Amino acid sequence: MAKNKSLTILSVFLLIFGLFSTLFLDDVWGSRVSELITLSTAIIGAVALFFQFKRDKEINQANFVVQFWNSFSSNENLQKIMLKCDHMRLTGENTFKKEDYFYIVSYAQWLETLSSLINRNLFKFQVIDDMYNYLFFVFVNNKYVQEVELAPAQEFYKGIYKAYNNWVKYLKKNNREVLCGDTPLSATQNYDRIINEK
Repeated sequence: MAKNKSLTILSVFLLIFGLFSTLFLDDVWGSRVSELITLSTAIIGAVALFFQFKRDKEINQANFVVQFWNSFSSNENLQKIMLKCDHMRLTGENTFKKEDYFYIVSYAQWLETLSSLINRNLFKFQVIDDMYNYLFFVFVNNKYVQEVELAPAQEFYKGIYKAYNNWVKYLKKNNREVLCGDTPLSATQNYDRIINEK
């Protein structure tokens, strides 16, 4: 916002300066100065638009991140699966039941949607890591979830596998720990084949 104001003030100043300076110059020099001022103003305007579009993109991205979070936080069944994953992480006790399978699939599909946005570079890890790291890794690194859904149906979760691979790289590069790293998704069968598929 401050950049846009500065660019606007600079543009107005150049225009006023240009107009006044042309009054004291002959036709040739006046015309050249006028063209130079017009060109400079156009460039400054283009730079201002670039910053405005960039800012709008960041705001839209932040809005989507929050709305996507709300789609999780308002779904009690997804929260229930998250809590069971966390319970297993903390105690080692598996409290999943057969009737949880449908909700495990729903959670996986929710993460597949998030992963597709990550894999298309619509979200950077710097933007989503704080909000989604826990929800992602507590689920995909859960041994039970891997055994009943992610590994057997990995052809349907290629997005999760690829996002996982890049997210782990991001965390390691930034010296951050991977949640539930003792049961990584990367240890599942065919992991390398899935992440290397085009």
